[in-house]
Amino acid sequence: MKYVPSDHLLPGMISLKSIYNRRGVCLLGANHVLTPPIITQLCNQHYPGVFVYDEFPELGKMNPGFGEDWRISEVKAQHILNVDRVIFFATSVVESILHMEDRLLDMVELKEHKHDIYTHSVNVAMISTVCGIGMGLSDQELKELATTAMLHDIGKLAIPDEILNKPGKLNDDEMELMKSHSQLGATILDQTSALTNEMKKSILMHHENYDGSGYPTGAKGEEIPLYARIIHVADVYDAMIQKRSYKKPFNPLEVVEYLMGNAGIMFDIDVIYSFLRYVTIYPVGTMVTLSDGREARVVKNRPNQALRPVVVLKETKERVDLAEDRRYFNLTITGGECVFHEGDGLEPRGPVHMLA
Repeated sequence: MKYVPSDHLLPGMISLKSIYNRRGVCLLGANHVLTPPIITQLCNQHYPGVFVYDEFPELGKMNPGFGEDWRISEVKAQHILNVDRVIFFATSVVESILHMEDRLLDMVELKEHKHDIYTHSVNVAMISTVCGIGMGLSDQELKELATTAMLHDIGKLAIPDEILNKPGKLNDDEMELMKSHSQLGATILDQTSALTNEMKKSILMHHENYDGSGYPTGAKGEEIPLYARIIHVADVYDAMIQKRSYKKPFNPLEVVEYLMGNAGIMFDIDVIYSFLRYVTIYPVGTMVTLSDGREARVVKNRPNQALRPVVVLKETKERVDLAEDRRYFNLTITGGECVFHEGDGLEPRGPVHMLA
């Protein structure tokens, strides 16, 4: 399998999975041959991309994901602010990830959907959950964390669309309004009895930086709730790997370097460590270049081996385990195609405040 952005699709490619719009209408069936009109329609509707069959059909294995009906229902629950249903869906995220064989998030789920407040929040919930697992949170804490992550940007419902989707840089007034979304979200949910005070504080403080340079309160270190510290990392990661109207997506490796470079500054070091253990840099299906110049496809990842996945060499179809096969210990990955397609985020280096 291979993920191909819509503007790189070619006639004759065959879809691996069905894709749907937010209303649940099937845009393209599985095992369907792509034609020029289909590709044009996908591009016109700004659909991010499609998984297609390629020369490695038997090698790329995706973790079990969430069905289209699940995602559509979850988006509706957020849209009408049905907190009980959001809690139900957050619980589904946690239970699904806990039942994964290696609990390793290869981010396949993040690549299939048009990016907006709602789908971003689902992505952040998934990333936050695996980080929370790595930090030893209980099942109940994981469910609270995933619920908080799904609701962390709910204050953006009060921000005008022309500011949320502005193709250029925000002016000072627009920036201040955008930054108010965390306070707006906390206010919206203040009287919601289903959320604990810790969850409400985390929605308020998910843009606080570990060194105190964030907003809206300027809290630092462990003054910031743990849920907020975890969500901050997940939020920035998903924001930067995705494409938005005003920016292109960053390569996941660049984003990981950014996170590591800001550990102890913007981010809690323990959260970054957990992130690096459970979120892969090169998801299954990514084409990479090895240090000897050969191209290969990533077919398997494992915890604690983010830079040493199992790959299949493109030319010979040989399966190579970069972590275990001593013949290849001297090989490293020097580059990978950016399989992620949407997002938010500013420059990957330097002091920035992410508005995810």
